[in-house]
Amino acid sequence: MQLIIAGFHRSGTSLMTQLLHRAGLFVGTDLLGAMPSNQYGHLEDRDFLRLHRSILRRHGEEWQWDVPFPHFIGRNHWRRMARLARERDLEHEMWGFKDPRVCLFLGAWKHVMPDAKVVMIYRDPAECVRSLEHRQAGEYFRGLDEPTDDTVARAPHHLRFFTEPDHGLRVWDTYNRAMVAFAEGHLDDCLVVPHTDLLRGRPVVAQIRERFGAPLGDVAVEEVLDPLAIGARVAPQRVASAEVAERVHQTWQSLERLASRTEN
Repeated sequence: MQLIIAGFHRSGTSLMTQLLHRAGLFVGTDLLGAMPSNQYGHLEDRDFLRLHRSILRRHGEEWQWDVPFPHFIGRNHWRRMARLARERDLEHEMWGFKDPRVCLFLGAWKHVMPDAKVVMIYRDPAECVRSLEHRQAGEYFRGLDEPTDDTVARAPHHLRFFTEPDHGLRVWDTYNRAMVAFAEGHLDDCLVVPHTDLLRGRPVVAQIRERFGAPLGDVAVEEVLDPLAIGARVAPQRVASAEVAERVHQTWQSLERLASRTEN
């Protein structure tokens, strides 16, 4: 069984993956570990992370897509996707992976793995943007770029969240709109979960077990949740463009409907 954990950056995908890993899901051995912005580790399999980064960088951006991703995947990348899936299938009866960038590649992975199931988590856009601004500012002042395989370097792209109006909201919308499009076409293979439900202790593992037949153990959210690690926005989210505000609102409403339709 193959399980993909998808969600925009800072939406709770690490928490979801910790929960599923504790319940018995194999998520890799060479994982992106703890950082100041995520002290419990990202639980991202570096093989999948490198693959997604490689595809995105060929299009000129690592992850801050604030317009729809062009979805061109070259032959070599298709081969890497198929090889990774085949290797994991041979080694593990039940496995999965998490990387926020996978939101942009769900259709491609569904082509490679037709039986794959997807657990999606979404969070209030203002909360995501606040968290990203906090992370990007910290990394900028520490002189850090997005982590590559083993090195980091200075990168002014962190400033986009502070110099480009509505950049964070537009990136949030790009990722979540891609999730909506996929879920609407593959509803039976998706479980869409609000971040607030996860924090309130919703029995997500049991629901995944029931919905997809996943052989997962019993693990409660409280066993992996650290409430002190969850920040909240105090000041309201500023929006420069009414068009962006409306687009984000529409995407949010679509996510809410999908969550309701997949809950039972």
